[in-house]
Amino acid sequence: MVNRHDIRLCGFGGQGIVRAGYIIGQAASIFEHKNAVFMQDYGPAARGGAVRADVI
Repeated sequence: MVNRHDIRLCGFGGQGIVRAGYIIGQAASIFEHKNAVFMQDYGPAARGGAVRADVI
């Protein structure tokens, strides 16, 4: 059986959502020896727009 964990972080631009997703993915890869895929999605606004980061 495969232990799979999906993490989705959502928020607004400027809250550090993309950075948090990147850090979680790196931590899973380095400390747990897991393969991690990081995807980010954000709108055209630099601050205040919708942001989503997925770590699978």
